[in-house]
Amino acid sequence: MTRVLLTGAAGFVGRHLTRYLLDHTDWEIIALDRLGEGSRLDGLIHDKRVVFTWHDLRSPLMGNTPFKYIIHLAANSHVDRSIKDPLAFVADNVTGTAHLLEFARRCDGLEKVLHFSTDEVFGAADGKAFGEFDSFAATNPYSASKAAAESLCPAWSNSFGTPIVVTRCTNVLGSGQSGEKFVPNTIGRIRNGETVQIHARAGVVSSRRYIDVEDVCAATLTVLTKGGIISGRGSGYYNIGSDTDYSNLDVAVRIAELMQKPIRWELVTDPPNRPRPDMNYFVTTDRLKALGWSQRISLDTTLKRILQCD
Repeated sequence: MTRVLLTGAAGFVGRHLTRYLLDHTDWEIIALDRLGEGSRLDGLIHDKRVVFTWHDLRSPLMGNTPFKYIIHLAANSHVDRSIKDPLAFVADNVTGTAHLLEFARRCDGLEKVLHFSTDEVFGAADGKAFGEFDSFAATNPYSASKAAAESLCPAWSNSFGTPIVVTRCTNVLGSGQSGEKFVPNTIGRIRNGETVQIHARAGVVSSRRYIDVEDVCAATLTVLTKGGIISGRGSGYYNIGSDTDYSNLDVAVRIAELMQKPIRWELVTDPPNRPRPDMNYFVTTDRLKALGWSQRISLDTTLKRILQCD
């Protein structure tokens, strides 16, 4: 049986991906997580093909365990918290990735490590669509820590021959997401009759390219089984994202309509917990589409699913 190590398995994307892999493969999953803030097992440990292991990647992983694939999702991921405690993000995202890569190069029979990163490593789009090999311009401690973690991947590939592929994903939506994220936070504020804050600059509303977590899971499996690994410049990187840019104000209004509740909103420039926020991101997905993947789930469908499960 194919054995897979999935780090961050109790996180938002990790839980969905674990279930997706159980539904679409016959793999055995070693689910690794430290069960920190926002972590939930959601009953997955009761599946006979899932073995849960507690570990904090700020410490090395020991042993020489055989795995065919390693999927590295474990990360600290919220910009506001990274501004409050940047060194925690360096420890989790950079040191944690280094420990994971050191473990990977000792694994017998390893075919691929997938490192899950973010479109935020490129910085704000400001009208530019970033391809996989554009330069980094991280603008906050979270995105900087992810960019630094990514930089370890070609180093381990070149120096040790570790078979690594990197994905960069836009904003993911789905049921069970942490309340600190925009959509669940907006749902909570509308339900409680509170004002929804929308980031803006010079009167221009922020926007995002939202994508359903199930489409992200499908993309991850596609890259893992069909994508190439890093083997010099121009190889081993795939962007995961939507072709549609959504105004965050429009998203908030649509949520209110689906909830059949009134909405109060205000545009906010340079909020104290997140100074100078990026207004938008944009990455191209042609390389991923060439592997046979396509976005299938609309934003409206995703919002309805979230509200049904909320």
